[in-house]
Amino acid sequence: MKTFTRILVLLAGIAMICLGIWFVFHPGISLLSFTLFIGILMLVVGVFQIIQYFSNRGGQKVSGWILAEGILSLLLGILLLADQLEGTVTLVLVFGMWVLFAGIMRTIGAFAAKNEGVQGWGWILTLGILGIILGFISLFNPIVAAIGIVILVGTFFIVQGINCIATFFFVGKLK
Repeated sequence: MKTFTRILVLLAGIAMICLGIWFVFHPGISLLSFTLFIGILMLVVGVFQIIQYFSNRGGQKVSGWILAEGILSLLLGILLLADQLEGTVTLVLVFGMWVLFAGIMRTIGAFAAKNEGVQGWGWILTLGILGIILGFISLFNPIVAAIGIVILVGTFFIVQGINCIATFFFVGKLK
């Protein structure tokens, strides 16, 4: 890796750590900015999925689910961008439902793993039950879900920043 590229990776790492720390210590504005980002992302993804459906429809058999997902993504993006405060509430509720659903699926998977004789299925069951509990807490106390989202995103940025800085030092020693 060239020196200029390494320096860019180092700067990106520092920026991500700073952004992660900022996210964790400024949860309100962080959640609103995250909602804006997700809204733009959903809008773009929805448009691309709709384009993909119509551009591939003639040459090959394309599932209508791609069109349905594109339309839903587009609508969710518009909802998140139209009223950012309502969008944030929606995002928090969707996060709570996602955690609940993931916990239920993990619990079902744990019993399937038990029936298959997989060792460690109890850990999967424990994580599933914790997911169900956290999902219910998030749905009935949206502030907990909002804090969870901010901490999750902030931690992600910090970990990715550390990864970039480690890459800077590791790649430098390869020469």
